[in-house]
Amino acid sequence: MLGITQITQEVNKKSKINSTETTKKVLDAFLEVAQQKLLQGESINFKGYFTIKRSTTQPKGNKNCDEHQKDLERFKQANKGKGIMAYTKSNTFRNLVAKTRNCGKCKGKKQQLAKSVKPTNRMSFKVSKGF
Repeated sequence: MLGITQITQEVNKKSKINSTETTKKVLDAFLEVAQQKLLQGESINFKGYFTIKRSTTQPKGNKNCDEHQKDLERFKQANKGKGIMAYTKSNTFRNLVAKTRNCGKCKGKKQQLAKSVKPTNRMSFKVSKGF
């Protein structure tokens, strides 16, 4: 496993900086910024190399207001076992979805759920294709 000093020496050999102190300062600054961004919940993507993402908790609860959630549940119960065709060809379902999009309470509930998502201590590291 390589440490910062070994990486600094390797980068210094390949670059034209010719100063290990300057290379170490640049690497330290890079790692500090990466750490801050990950703590804020942002992802870091180096195209062609890798991606680091911080995992988040899943929101719990309904994304619609109580009134529209009850209507959706009634529609699901009435069309249980009919498959996706019951949803795609149904005008009542389309109207219900349009109402939920325009409903202020539903929008507020979705925003509240989005705010309740919190980053966890888990990170995902994915190597890019062709790495």
